[in-house]
Amino acid sequence: MRKDYINLSHKPTRKEFVAEYYLEPALGYSIERVANAVAGESSIDTWSDIKTLSPAIVKRLKPSVFHINKRQGIVKIAYSAELFEPGSISQLLSSLAGNILSMKMVANIKLLDVTLPKEYVESFKGPLYGIKGIRQVLKIKNRPLLGTIVKPKLGLKPGEHALVAYRAWVGGIDLVKDDENLTNQCFNPFKARVRAVLKLRKKAEKVTGKRKAYMPNITAPTTEELLARARFVKGLGCEYAMVDIITTGWTALQSLREYNQKLKLILHGHRCMHSAFTRNPKHGVAMLVVAKLTRLIGLDQLHIGTVIGKMEGTKREVLDIEHEMEAPSIGEMPLHHVLSQKWWHIKPLMPVASGGLQPLMIPQLYKYFGNDIVLQFGGGIHAHPSGTESGARAVYQALEATLKGIPLKTHAKTHRELAEAFKKWG
Repeated sequence: MRKDYINLSHKPTRKEFVAEYYLEPALGYSIERVANAVAGESSIDTWSDIKTLSPAIVKRLKPSVFHINKRQGIVKIAYSAELFEPGSISQLLSSLAGNILSMKMVANIKLLDVTLPKEYVESFKGPLYGIKGIRQVLKIKNRPLLGTIVKPKLGLKPGEHALVAYRAWVGGIDLVKDDENLTNQCFNPFKARVRAVLKLRKKAEKVTGKRKAYMPNITAPTTEELLARARFVKGLGCEYAMVDIITTGWTALQSLREYNQKLKLILHGHRCMHSAFTRNPKHGVAMLVVAKLTRLIGLDQLHIGTVIGKMEGTKREVLDIEHEMEAPSIGEMPLHHVLSQKWWHIKPLMPVASGGLQPLMIPQLYKYFGNDIVLQFGGGIHAHPSGTESGARAVYQALEATLKGIPLKTHAKTHRELAEAFKKWG
């Protein structure tokens, strides 16, 4: 391993990638030595001196550790754009979050953020619809979207599943989705479920006079079957498809986005399993990075956390992710460990707050997220004392009151379902 990758006077150019890491050396190693090794291992070098690493390669592709903060354990590394294959998330992560997470001289390392240069960003399509396009499809101009997940997660038959969706829609919910672990089980086959739900979706639209959407989970054993399920739901007139982004994998996810250029589905991303590498504050990959790459690939919606509710994620972290998903450009925020990023042609992605939410949380959620958010309720609808439809009505009533600036307790005096929600959760 060469020992000259540290260059604290280096100023990254606009064509370079910049990665920020939390780095904690193993006992007996200095942060400088480990940072040098991380830079080499994530780019052109390996553990021993290799004769095949020519001066010409080093001159062209050498990484630069240009920032080390020993007290915070923060290291920033600049990389030549030539090191990365355009349009490939798998290759990017194999470099920036690959072998370096397993090195013995590293006690802990976490990829906190990465700045992607213009040429790399331009090799991706980004969201097909984005926030504006989703609103146009659903004909909802300027309020949060309301969603639910059919519960129980598993066990319902297709007709039962569809009935739960119908009751949520007529109660006021805009979006109904499958849960992350429901795909094509024997008790609820995928095709039968989609047919049953879309049949009642049509009825719900007729009853309410409003657009309603269903997000079937097309997560599948193979990429071929993933795309086949996408074709199937599109063929039945569905506007959405949902996919578990982490368990599906980056290459399959990119394949879906490429294929979706002709299908033109709104793609909803569920992030289950992300905490295997995002939750540990010292080791792995930050959720911010996952969210950035998801926007880059081109999903239209993504779960980002809730601040409140049952899912892990600090207020600062969740709101930083939301900002990254929606803004055309991001300025560097050193205290938050957020790097600068311009998004150029990439459309904003619609964030989704989901996990442990109930109607009485809506004023706080609206304060945090504003209008451009999907507020998604599972147990917060289906555990309502009077059932799913009443739970959906309570959610709609809570949002209605919040948008009008009416305290929920005041609104509950004339709205039975919201009053019952107070008895349950207040």
